[in-house]
Amino acid sequence: MGRPKEFDPDVALSAAMEKFWEGGFEATSLADITASTGVQKASLYATYGDKRQLFLTALSRYQDDGLERAKVVLAAHTSARAAFEAVFAWMIDECASKDRSRGCLCVNTAVELGPRDPEISAMLQAHARRVVTLFAERIEEAQRQGEVPERVDARATARFLLLTVYGITVGGKTGFGARKLDEVVRVALSVLS
Repeated sequence: MGRPKEFDPDVALSAAMEKFWEGGFEATSLADITASTGVQKASLYATYGDKRQLFLTALSRYQDDGLERAKVVLAAHTSARAAFEAVFAWMIDECASKDRSRGCLCVNTAVELGPRDPEISAMLQAHARRVVTLFAERIEEAQRQGEVPERVDARATARFLLLTVYGITVGGKTGFGARKLDEVVRVALSVLS
């Protein structure tokens, strides 16, 4: 029987995810990861494989956590407009506030690795499809309730709203403040009218 782990893999994965989110894949060294997780390289490798596998696992965690949170935020509001306003407010706070202007790990990864890494590109595309489906379902529900006009193409609008989320995370990294990003949100949400 092997020795029990001397660290919590879930806590270590969260710390690694934060480090990758802060610095990106290529700029984050194994020394950075071991310092942030408090776990030695051999233990990380034994649990997650190499740096790339750790990154893929961290990115998957980020995607799953974000999708679950989006589901909760969208479900917490009876109005679709209020629900999407809450999603955008969360994104502005999470990715674009002064103390956390690190953007979105998915967007950062798409820019850094997506064009030259087919596996990561496929992973990002699959996640985007999940989010678009979630958004489209919320828009369709609002259409059934008469809040959003039937003429609105739910899937195209969902893609537009996701791309607006991506834009907000980039805008936050490049110095657009919350007030300016809120203006963008107001314009984006006009597509639901």
